[in-house]
Amino acid sequence: MPSRAEEIVRALREAGVQTVFGIPSVHNIALYEALRHARSIRHIVCRHEAAATHMADGYARASGTVGIIISSTGPGAGLTLSALQEAWGSCSPVVMITTNIDAAKIGKGLGALHELEEQTALFRTVTKATIAVRDGDDCYRLAKSAIATALRGRPGPVCLEVPTDLLAADSFSHLPRAEENELPFPVWGETPSLPPRIDEAVAMLRRARQPLIIAGTDAVRARLGPEITALAEALCAPVITSTPGKGIVAEDHPLAFGNAARRLVVKEIVPACDVALAIGTRLREVDAKRRGLVLPEQLIHVDWDERWVGRNFPTPLPLIGDIRLIAQELCRHFAGEPYSGPRQERVAAWRHQAEAEMRALRQELVEIRYLEAIRHLLPRDSALVIDNTQLGYWAEYFYPSYQPHGLVAAKGSALLGFSFPGAIGVKLAWPEKAVVGLIGDGGFLYTAQELATCVRHGIGFPLIVVNDNAYGVIGYLQRTAYQAEYEARLTNPDFVAFAGSFGVAATRVRSPEELEQALGHALQSGQMHLIELQVEIAAPPFGRY
Repeated sequence: MPSRAEEIVRALREAGVQTVFGIPSVHNIALYEALRHARSIRHIVCRHEAAATHMADGYARASGTVGIIISSTGPGAGLTLSALQEAWGSCSPVVMITTNIDAAKIGKGLGALHELEEQTALFRTVTKATIAVRDGDDCYRLAKSAIATALRGRPGPVCLEVPTDLLAADSFSHLPRAEENELPFPVWGETPSLPPRIDEAVAMLRRARQPLIIAGTDAVRARLGPEITALAEALCAPVITSTPGKGIVAEDHPLAFGNAARRLVVKEIVPACDVALAIGTRLREVDAKRRGLVLPEQLIHVDWDERWVGRNFPTPLPLIGDIRLIAQELCRHFAGEPYSGPRQERVAAWRHQAEAEMRALRQELVEIRYLEAIRHLLPRDSALVIDNTQLGYWAEYFYPSYQPHGLVAAKGSALLGFSFPGAIGVKLAWPEKAVVGLIGDGGFLYTAQELATCVRHGIGFPLIVVNDNAYGVIGYLQRTAYQAEYEARLTNPDFVAFAGSFGVAATRVRSPEELEQALGHALQSGQMHLIELQVEIAAPPFGRY
């Protein structure tokens, strides 16, 4: 009879899982023994649980499938928490399979190895579901439920916890199978039919003088690029996005106006629009409202559920349900009705204004020239994975993304250290595509040890480490608020020598021209290559642009 660990692996195989990330430990060795025999699943052994979770997150975003991370009990499980918060905020379908102490000892306070009181409770606020397997439960069915819950409706992380003794125990696969769609935990956002007010939304859009479309994370997760492009063209509506939504409409499309926090969008475009269609975006405060975005009073909000509706903007017309079906229905109503009229002239003027701004900034700002050096070398179907670092913030505003996930960012919780392991996950999901990581010196040392993971598993891509020997944006904020810095300066290693100690090639550059040359060489080699970019960036783009 198979063990419960083997039944979990069986559920992974049946779900099409090909790659998992994790760290073996004394508590999960039964699961690793089952994986050892699962030849169709590649295991990436990592050096830190948070980094492993970021890898699973990046893999899930790029692949559109579930990302799997395996952690240990207590300390190992706890180290995933910040990374799960990022996956939660970014609606990324990650399943963390973690262990606990022996089932009969949970809650007894016996001082078992790695015992953590109420371990399960750690994850309840940063997951869609926390599934705790206990004696008598069917591990196979619960593992399948965890994967389905992560993927269905609004995607998000799920925690599957299995006590260490149960992993090695015989399975309950002989029990009657549940129906395929029967889940023991609630799944958000599943509505079998279209919302009743969709005709009202269509009428509101038809009456609009100038409609606007705003899209975000969930539009990308749901692969709504074709529908949003078709709606924009039918309505002659400018499209703006949150940072994770960049590329949902290719940003060289005449109707794509990029990040919703840009001054041109906030001050010029949005105030001239009288109806907004928000689709696949939660309209969180952090995404644009704090930069001064004020949406029209006539707001149609298409979302999986009511959790975010009306929180930051009054919403007279919510459309709740399967956002894919709703987007398709809206497209059906406007198919074959291409707009012609004054909107075309208005949108063309905004496009001319945006292009003139970029020409001026190219001459004025070295930050733009660094981004252009990267964009010039990367194909349209590539990915730039950015961290919350000065040049990364500039990329949010001014790096053009031509496809969903063309720019991948840690905007779910805005933590440091995501982009290097996140890029590892993206590269494993897209082995034939160009992937570049961009991280600051501060963020890099959160996850720098994963160079060992890249070497071990033959994972190669260019990683740009922007080194200003500081937490640069924190220093900027301190100077702005208090006219002085405090503890924002850093003491760094020699990053070229550091990379070399892992057997990773490295280059130090100091100009856009040198960056382009080094990046071109790194991309051509196909090997892991660290590029240390020594540059001081005085300010992020928030204040002026």
